[in-house]
Amino acid sequence: MQEIRFKLKEGALRSGAAEVPADVSPLTPDKLFGKSESEVKTTKLWWGNRQEEVQRLFEVSISGEASKAEEVRVVFEGDLRKVKRIGYEMSAGEILAEGSVGMHCGARMSGGSITVRGDADCWAGCEMHGGTLVIEGNAGDNLCACYRGETTGMTGGKVVVNGNAGECVGQYMAGGEIKIGGNADILAGLDMKGGKIVIEGDAVMVGANMTGGEIVVKGKVIDMMPTFKFVEEVTVDGERFKKYMGDFALGEKKAKGTLLVKS
Repeated sequence: MQEIRFKLKEGALRSGAAEVPADVSPLTPDKLFGKSESEVKTTKLWWGNRQEEVQRLFEVSISGEASKAEEVRVVFEGDLRKVKRIGYEMSAGEILAEGSVGMHCGARMSGGSITVRGDADCWAGCEMHGGTLVIEGNAGDNLCACYRGETTGMTGGKVVVNGNAGECVGQYMAGGEIKIGGNADILAGLDMKGGKIVIEGDAVMVGANMTGGEIVVKGKVIDMMPTFKFVEEVTVDGERFKKYMGDFALGEKKAKGTLLVKS
């Protein structure tokens, strides 16, 4: 097992009065596998409107060896709230972020695992295809959604948020699984067409324009969509739920989504 550790240098992201986000999308296990320490340190990152070498922003240390990308573990430490695209498009290996992170964490990832020991800003897991993303704190808006102009969000993989999530969780979701340990803000499952969302707490106006997939709410649904139709009461894993189908605003033929609300 090889561990590559990036420690953000104090004040490294400050430019004048502003703190400028750093794009670390090149620092994934699959992209770093096989590189020497000097090659890692001189990898170019976008920082604002220019590129900087990794060693300009981070202290780098490498230990152990790996025979394949799956054996590479990348660790980020420091104040990572302005460090964005952690694990962007990664396909293998492991990433650990030892604190809250910036936007787009795990976006478009297809394999491997990411653990965030804190909160994740908006667009985490956006258009995710596979792998596992665990956020131990809260998640911002557009978790596992799709970028503007696209029509398909998350298609595979698993995302676990121990805390709350922002608005539009799983917008245009077509596959995979999302579990929210707390509450979800307005419009979880908007335009959802596949996959599964489990919300342990409360949710607001879930499943709007839903045509497929399943949403489970174990708390309260605030402002239930009036275009969902009650079907029956069911028992799932020993718990009683009210089962609804929708969204009938799109017509009977398209209303194939399932919403389970705890009785």
